[in-house]
Amino acid sequence: MYNYVWLSAGMGVLALVLAIFFLVKDLSFCEQTQQKKVTYLIANWGMFLLAIIWIGLSISLYILIQNQLNG
Repeated sequence: MYNYVWLSAGMGVLALVLAIFFLVKDLSFCEQTQQKKVTYLIANWGMFLLAIIWIGLSISLYILIQNQLNG
């Protein structure tokens, strides 16, 4: 059971790393082309928030399973 929790947390961390990479890449692209950052980076910020939530849910699931096993 723990393998699924750790796999999910690992995928969340990978998504977070990719979100940060693409966010930095697109920020530099916006600086070069003088595009509006707010509209261009909505998907990047969404992916960043989704990855943070994903990691939080994985940690929460781990804690809930641990409490059931020990309680």
